[in-house]
Amino acid sequence: MRRLILPALVLSVLVLANDAFAQAAAISLSIPPTGRANGMGEAYVALADDATATWWNPGGLGFLDKKQVSMTYGKLVPDLADDVFYTYPTYSTPVKDWGTFGFGLVYLSYGSSEGTDISGASTGSFSSYEMAPTISYGTKFGDRLGVGANFKYVLVQLSPDVNGTGEGKGSTFAFDLAGLYKVPGDLVNVGLALQNLGGSLSFITDDNSDPIYRNLKAGVAVNAYDQKQIKAVAIADVNQLLVKGEVTDGSSNYPRPIYNFGAEVAYASEVALALRGGYVLDTDGAIENFTYGLGIGYRTFQFDLASIPQAGGDGPGEGLARVTKFSLAARF
Repeated sequence: MRRLILPALVLSVLVLANDAFAQAAAISLSIPPTGRANGMGEAYVALADDATATWWNPGGLGFLDKKQVSMTYGKLVPDLADDVFYTYPTYSTPVKDWGTFGFGLVYLSYGSSEGTDISGASTGSFSSYEMAPTISYGTKFGDRLGVGANFKYVLVQLSPDVNGTGEGKGSTFAFDLAGLYKVPGDLVNVGLALQNLGGSLSFITDDNSDPIYRNLKAGVAVNAYDQKQIKAVAIADVNQLLVKGEVTDGSSNYPRPIYNFGAEVAYASEVALALRGGYVLDTDGAIENFTYGLGIGYRTFQFDLASIPQAGGDGPGEGLARVTKFSLAARF
């Protein structure tokens, strides 16, 4: 059906533009939030020290001592469509003697398309999107270990039902399990997250289904410098997609791991400033390039901006245009 062409085309572009290439549904689950993490090479699982721990590592929620709110936004294919965007609002609140609870909402818009029936007659416009509302919980065991979990509902809405042929819609439930450990000496953090364990998605009919974006994420963060008002952090993540697919060598196997490296130098005061850089090494996804970003804070408010590469080369005019993501956050 022609009413599925545009969403399918955009979905294919996003698969190539984000991480490893494999036969996984709900690609929105793989898109990382917060300008801070994106500026540091999309590595954050061993840091996760703000409200976006609801996505990165709910074990980090156990260390939060204040309410926090955050919003991330970015146009994902700016050279192809203006109405294809990603947003991730999230909120976390500590509860005395219980731990920290959070809520996040992954939302990916594929924009609007013009629908047609079998004869080619217009059936009007429709919107395609993915969303995953998520409930999070994290708590501490002692002073150094935080563990947490997410429970989410995953919905992919590609197209409406036309003439009884079936709705391009699939949904399932999923959960994450994660932990964050702060090594004695406060120099090194280690993080681990098992993401999106759950069912598969079926569209139109139940005959064929695709697993959602199941991923194992592990990382380390090093507090390299912390003197007076200046801090420096180095961080690295490795991601292994737990879904088999056709990878670049033509075989049907698990894709190769994705490696993410980053660093941040920050000046902390009433007015704060942070400079960030990183590198993404995703061989199967054809992404081998630098990230960079900055952050500006004032008292309890934070603004972060990042530029990240996409698939298809690293020179001007090569591949897909770089994506700019920004986030706003506050503690209270």
